[in-house]
Amino acid sequence: MTRRLLSGKKEKAAETVRRWWYQRLSAVALLPLTLWFIYDMSTLASLEYAAVREWLAAPSTIILFILLIPALFYHAQIGIEEVIEDYIAHESQKTAATTLTRFLAAVCALASIAAVMTVTMGM
Repeated sequence: MTRRLLSGKKEKAAETVRRWWYQRLSAVALLPLTLWFIYDMSTLASLEYAAVREWLAAPSTIILFILLIPALFYHAQIGIEEVIEDYIAHESQKTAATTLTRFLAAVCALASIAAVMTVTMGM
C-alpha cells in the first residue's frame, strides 16, 4: 500500500515537473515569435484587409504565424490547467475542466489556423 502511494506521488511530481518545463519551453518559443509579430505588424503601412492579406501571403510570414498560433494556445492551456489544479478541489470536476480546456485550446488553434489559411488564399 505504501509503495503504491509513494509511486503515485512520484508520478504526480514527475507530471508537475514535465508541465512546468513545457510551459517554460512554450514561453521561450513565444518570445521571439511575439516580438516578430509585433515588429512586423508595426511596419505595415495600413491595417486594411488587402494590406494584411498581402503581408500574410508571404511564405516566411505564414510559416511564422502558423507557428505562433499553436504555441500561444498551448501556453494558455497549460496556464489555465494550473489554475484549475490549484482552485478546483473535486477530482471529477478537475478532470472535466482540464479535458474541456484541452479540447477548446485545440479547437481554437485549428480554427485560427483555418482562418489564417482562408485569408491567405483569398476565400
